[in-house]
Amino acid sequence: MQDHNQDVRSKDGREGKKILLFAGLFVILLVAAYFTQNKNKANAEKINFDLYVMSQCPYGTQAEEAVAAAMAGLEDYVNFNVEYIADKTADGNFQSLHGQNEVMGDLYQLCVKNNYQDKFWKYLACQNKNYQDLNSSFESCANEIGADFSELKTCAAGQTGAELLTASLTKAKELNVSGSPTFYINGEQYTGARTQIALQRALCEATENKAKVCQELPQDKEFTAYLIRDSRCTTDMCATTGLEEQLKTTFPKIKFAEMDYITDKGKEFFEKYELTYLPAVLFTKDVEMTDNYNQVQKYLTPTGDLYNLAIGASHDPAKEICYNNIDDTGNGKVDCADPDCTGFLECRSEKAKRLDLFVMSMCPYGTQAMNVMKEVLDNFGNNVDFHINYIANENADGSFQSLHGQNEVDENIRELCALKYYPETYLDYIWCRNKNIQGDWTECAANYPSIKACFEGSEGKKLHSENIALANSLDIGASPTWLVNNRYAFNGIDAETVRANFCKYNDVDGCQNALTGQTQAGSTSTPAGSCN
Repeated sequence: MQDHNQDVRSKDGREGKKILLFAGLFVILLVAAYFTQNKNKANAEKINFDLYVMSQCPYGTQAEEAVAAAMAGLEDYVNFNVEYIADKTADGNFQSLHGQNEVMGDLYQLCVKNNYQDKFWKYLACQNKNYQDLNSSFESCANEIGADFSELKTCAAGQTGAELLTASLTKAKELNVSGSPTFYINGEQYTGARTQIALQRALCEATENKAKVCQELPQDKEFTAYLIRDSRCTTDMCATTGLEEQLKTTFPKIKFAEMDYITDKGKEFFEKYELTYLPAVLFTKDVEMTDNYNQVQKYLTPTGDLYNLAIGASHDPAKEICYNNIDDTGNGKVDCADPDCTGFLECRSEKAKRLDLFVMSMCPYGTQAMNVMKEVLDNFGNNVDFHINYIANENADGSFQSLHGQNEVDENIRELCALKYYPETYLDYIWCRNKNIQGDWTECAANYPSIKACFEGSEGKKLHSENIALANSLDIGASPTWLVNNRYAFNGIDAETVRANFCKYNDVDGCQNALTGQTQAGSTSTPAGSCN
């Protein structure tokens, strides 16, 4: 009996332990389910913040830096995601605006996001230190964040990377996104300022100001911008609609006070603040207390009690208006007869079959424009008189400035040297360079020995000084800009646009042929744009 009781007690003890064990497991499962449910609920309550970029776009990398700062304190309320902008060709390859290195940059960054999500921001920060040459930092940045480079390399070069990039490009195309950067907050495109505080305000508004950081954001400052125009000037150089929209985006609380030069008040304002060109925008000094003051600070010049914003205006209201059939200066000469109108396009003498292209040699839109000239020249042959003109500025000391820095100035000079010494084949050098414009130029110059001496000596600088004078005299600053017959300007980066505009003013053999355009079937859907 004693043994039986012991067995019963042992059996009861084991059963009790089982019950306790099952009860414990049940509690654990309930707790896990609770936290999982709450986690899923929290994720569901988060808004989506998507940034679409090209990995080697300077504006895209700046946006990434602003976003990294703006997300601080909002991680529990916002799901942030980076997607990429490029094209996938019919043969399954990828093309991007800044070349093949940018495609590889997209692939490596996507592989890091896929395999090392918690280290993605650190990898971006590392790569963005030298965004113009991402290829040089794939391995070093992987090592810096503690990622397995061989794993990333396999991903980027293989099927996984291709699938990740295809999925990313699909998202961009579904939204018709082509500009880098493009922001989407909670499914709506964000077009406000790309600064930390502006992004934080937008995110806080979208999340109903739940985060603590939202309660600490300072209020923006209201200020006045005096906008003075000349209503007699009706050309694009005097248009201000785009400028006003941009300023409203940068400064949501800006208030415009408008004036016209032809009124007494407008002329008095023009003279009081010693203005030279119109349109002009002058800020009250309250702009110093706005969130985005740092974005415009370097473009502001103190003028009395106001700041004059440098906007590149070029209309001199004291000179002849060249298209209104009025003698504006009172010298008895109307419009094109007045010496003031010498540089006005419509007053230039017409030169049949001439086609000028104004570019910056390292502008991605400019290189595409130069590349399409192969198809254009093949189509028109001797029926087009083609000229390349570069966009840059010459300093008082004889040095040059260009948008993309000294490397661009140097390449301008080399291409002009090729033009002088190899007028029949210089475009072959340019087309070779455009395949890798940031790469070693000597490889493309191997069959053009005179380029080196011309470039390194004073001759190249003289060619450059003479060449850039035309763009400056015509106030052309956007790359690419085309000029037909010495008079008619247009923009575009595909062969069909060039053909159509050239044939508006020239009836020659070749005009009957449709060339590759942006909307043609089988085209690469090259985005339009310019550097300026």
